[in-house]
Amino acid sequence: MNRPSKPDVYNYRQSHIYLADLVRWYKEQGCSMRNLAKRLNVSPALLSLVAKGKRPLTEENVDIWAPTFKWNAQEVSWLKQLVLLEHSSVEQKEEAMETLSRFKTYKENSSEEVLTFKYLKKWWNVAIREMSELPDFQEEEGWIQERLLFSVSIAEIRKSLKFLNKHKLLSKYGNFRRLNCQGDIYKLSLSTFHNQMLDKAVESIYKVSSEDRYILGQSLAINAARFPEARAILEEALEKIVKIGEEEPHPTDVYHFSFLGFPLTLKKDKV
Repeated sequence: MNRPSKPDVYNYRQSHIYLADLVRWYKEQGCSMRNLAKRLNVSPALLSLVAKGKRPLTEENVDIWAPTFKWNAQEVSWLKQLVLLEHSSVEQKEEAMETLSRFKTYKENSSEEVLTFKYLKKWWNVAIREMSELPDFQEEEGWIQERLLFSVSIAEIRKSLKFLNKHKLLSKYGNFRRLNCQGDIYKLSLSTFHNQMLDKAVESIYKVSSEDRYILGQSLAINAARFPEARAILEEALEKIVKIGEEEPHPTDVYHFSFLGFPLTLKKDKV
C-alpha cells in the first residue's frame, strides 16, 4: 500500500490549510502533534491553533520552522507571500502578489488570477481596453496618450498595448474576454483599481468642468440595518448605466462611474 505523499506547498493558496495537511501527514508518519510541536519549539495548543487558522502563521514561524519541515528557500519564499496576502497591508499584499506571479507554478495554476491582477493593477489598461471600442480608435501610443485625460507615459502605454494584445483584451478580437472576478486575489486587484480611480475622481475636479462630470455625495445618519437597502439602490442605478453602454452603437468617449457608500462612524458596539 502506497503511503500518501507529503503535501506540496505550491498547491496551496492558504497557509493554514497547507499547515493543517502537513501536520496530518506527519501524524500519518507516526509523529504525534506533541512530538512535532516539541521539534518546532512551540506548544501543541499553539500549533493546533495555527493549523486551524485561529492564529496566523507568521513570517518568523516560517523561518524558524523551515529546518524541521525541510522547506527549501523557494518554498519559504512561497509561504511568506501567502502569509503576506493573508495578514498585511494592501501595499504588502500587492508586493506579495507580484512575487507569487513570478513563480512558474503559480502562473500555471492561477493564470486567470494573475491576469486579473495585472489588468486591474494599472487603471489605463482598463481605459485603453474600453477605448478600443471607439470607432476612431488608433492602436498607436501617441494617439492614445493624447486622448487620455490623465497623464500616462508613452512607455507605459506601449507596455499596456503589448499586454492587452497578448491576452486578446482589445475589441478587435471580438467579444471582450471575461476575466476571473472571484476570490481574494480579485478583491485585492479591485481594491487597487478603485483606489486609483478615486484618486482620478479627485483630480477630475480640477481638470474637468462641472458640466462634464458628476460628483455628488450626501452624509446622513441612518440605521445600519438599512444599509443593504441603500446598496441595492446603488446597484440598480449601476445596472441601468451598464445597459446604456451595452446598447450604445456609437461610443465617443470612455467614462468611469463610481457610487460610494461607506460608514463614517464606528458601529456603536465597537466604540
